Amino acid sequence: MRDWGEGTQMSLATPVVSAEEIFAINRNVRWVGLVTDEGEVLLNQMRPGVQSHSPHEVDEELLKLGPLTLLGVEERYDSYLRGVREIVVYYGVTVSIYARLGPQIIAISIEEGREDALADVSAWLRNKKSEPTKTSQQ
Repeated sequence: MRDWGEGTQMSLATPVVSAEEIFAINRNVRWVGLVTDEGEVLLNQMRPGVQSHSPHEVDEELLKLGPLTLLGVEERYDSYLRGVREIVVYYGVTVSIYARLGPQIIAISIEEGREDALADVSAWLRNKKSEPTKTSQQ
């Protein structure tokens, strides 16, 4: 588990973003999930009105396993690669973006073939990561 420093005000179980904030990035964002390093699912939500390609339980299972595994492998080689910004996985029907967001891992699924949505989400992640944390504002 990462050390987020003394005085971190955010509980690891408090989602760092809301589903509404993620859905506002681009209308082609289909789904968002948040998970802790321990695999605790904090958010697993489809955009209202969008039909999932898999059952809710499968989305949750993938959220517990996929992002943690992929980011863990990349972070193992962090010193050589100068950090992992995000991992993008192209599935057959969607594209998923996995990234660290503070003490949590976010997974965002967009419509396949929507490079505009992928660019919007990537830019949003960069901006969100550069925002001062609650700890640094004290």
